[in-house]
Amino acid sequence: MVEKTDQQESLRFIRGLGELYQQIGPDPEHNIDIIVTRLQELLHVSLSTYTVFDRQNHELIYRVLCCNGGISRKRVSPEGSICYETIIMRGACPACYEDLDNSEFAGYDVGLDNFHLGSFLGYPVMMGEEVLGALCVGSQQKRQFSEAEKMLLQTMAKIVAVEEAWLDTKNNSVAEQSKYKVIFDLADDAFILTNMDLTITEVNRRALEMFDCTREQMIGVGLSVFSPVNQPDGVRSETRAKGIYLALKAGEEAKKIYWKSKAVTGAEFESEVSFCLISQDKGDMVQVIIRDITRQMETERNLIEARKRAEEADRLKSAFLANMSHEIRTPLNSIIGFSELIMDEDTEKEEKENFLGLISSAGRTLLQLIDDIIDISKIEAGQVKISKSKSELNQILDELKINYEKERDKRGKHHIELRMHKAYAGEFYIMTDPFRFRQIMMNLLSNALKFIDSGFIEFGYTEMSEEQVQFYVKDTGIGIEKDKSHLIFQRFGQVDSSYKRNLDGTGLGLAITHNLVGLLGGKIWFDSEPEKGTTFYFTLPASRDLQRNNLISVNYGRIMYDWSDKVFLVVDDVEANFLFLKAVFRDSGALLLWAKDGLEAVRICRNNSNINLVLMDIRMPELDGYHAVKKIRQFAPKLPIIAQTAFAGQAEEQIAIQQGCQAYISKPISKTELASLIKKLLEEA
Repeated sequence: MVEKTDQQESLRFIRGLGELYQQIGPDPEHNIDIIVTRLQELLHVSLSTYTVFDRQNHELIYRVLCCNGGISRKRVSPEGSICYETIIMRGACPACYEDLDNSEFAGYDVGLDNFHLGSFLGYPVMMGEEVLGALCVGSQQKRQFSEAEKMLLQTMAKIVAVEEAWLDTKNNSVAEQSKYKVIFDLADDAFILTNMDLTITEVNRRALEMFDCTREQMIGVGLSVFSPVNQPDGVRSETRAKGIYLALKAGEEAKKIYWKSKAVTGAEFESEVSFCLISQDKGDMVQVIIRDITRQMETERNLIEARKRAEEADRLKSAFLANMSHEIRTPLNSIIGFSELIMDEDTEKEEKENFLGLISSAGRTLLQLIDDIIDISKIEAGQVKISKSKSELNQILDELKINYEKERDKRGKHHIELRMHKAYAGEFYIMTDPFRFRQIMMNLLSNALKFIDSGFIEFGYTEMSEEQVQFYVKDTGIGIEKDKSHLIFQRFGQVDSSYKRNLDGTGLGLAITHNLVGLLGGKIWFDSEPEKGTTFYFTLPASRDLQRNNLISVNYGRIMYDWSDKVFLVVDDVEANFLFLKAVFRDSGALLLWAKDGLEAVRICRNNSNINLVLMDIRMPELDGYHAVKKIRQFAPKLPIIAQTAFAGQAEEQIAIQQGCQAYISKPISKTELASLIKKLLEEA
């Protein structure tokens, strides 16, 4: 009879397991709930539970606790628990207690007392060699558990283990998917997935940003929509993409290619694209990774261009240095050679006078060379100072014509006609820096005179408006080849820097001119035709003031201002410097006084209140120039004082101003610059 009952029970358990399998679905968590609930029903017990030990937090977790038809979940301390002590800690051993009142857990396991359990049966849930937890049942009556009941519990513990394994796999899969999704979305490159016909199925955040669109605008759209019709080499984008896909399918390795892409706005950008074939059970997919390389390509192009410019600059500087050696040695050779001939007693007086003229010419050439080097250095350092004043253009042009007629004759080019054109016959004033304006015109005229053998040179101004005046210098010289035109305004640039060239010069003049025009607020350009000539144009802001000025004229070598009512004090310990200035100012009518040192200068200024201006040398015996200025300022705070020194540079000029001088001029003194400076200070006094 007992055997028949056991068979019936086993059959009931088998039917119960069959019903259980029908209830199990895709959710492992829900399946475990069903297993624990069905276990209570099949064994007719008061309690069924699936308990897991959390080793990290050292807690016992009742993931499913089925009692009186309800399910609950909670965490408790493992110590004293029958599940923990008998199954988990003993290493995968089942536990069966038919009389808990007489066991070591009576009054020890709080759970047993709470549920008033009299008997207990539990089996470990294993994953490989690891004990995950225990599947347990308990009855409020003291009872024996049949072999069929034990087999059922063991079987259901294995089913729970299967669900745990599936849950672990699912969690790992979700975690992996989540991880790759984060990587996918946070990537700096655009990731696009397409199907076999290159229709987009998935995109990341960067792709939306790169193509300036929404997800809805990309999903389901052909990949070719985000490319121009043709790639830079003329091949259709769609044709090339399909060709790449077919090559990948044929087994070729994925590779990066240059690709022109297009945002939905129509804006095109340069990109680097890699195509990769992904084979899946559901069908092949193509992964497209796009990197925007617009800035990278622009940087590379800029670097290439910068390298070309650097190489060109290096070439020009090398040519300049080679030429500079020649340009310096040539006048020095004349100066030294003719000086030795003059000292020779056998040299005739007439020859000596001729040699003196040649020495003077070579000295001016050398001085011009030094001035060019200083000017270009100042320009590069941003130290060129512009001092604008009311300047009468026609008068300056007249001066230039006189000067360059003499310069033309000195160069043996008497046959070259020098023409001048004025838009206004009378006086015409603009606000500009007269010294720098002269320098610009002189550089252009010298350049024209250098490159002409026949014909004429014409200069002046023609087009005028209320805002600007346009000047020009035209010559019928050798002209400039088109492929050399980019060199004209470059520093150290010359059309011909070879040993065969027969023209002198450093190649700095036009570069200086270009920069000076810019500093004066104008623009410069040129037109040229080889063998026919060149015309340089430049503009300056007008800011015209048509009031009459007291400027009369400037003659080459002397200053011709009407300063007959002025007294100037020249302070210099070298008499030759005073005699030079005396000769320069002779025709201006100004009275020049001379002080040999700083002490004498202070005394003369104190005793002569009618002095209008002081030219103060800096390095002198007894009392230097700056200390003399400080003493003079004690009784003549507004007296115009110009510091004159052999030291050139912005730092020296700043020191002069800080020491109390109104202005500064470097030796050797330019007569036109000195005249403009004195005129300006007298007007301001």
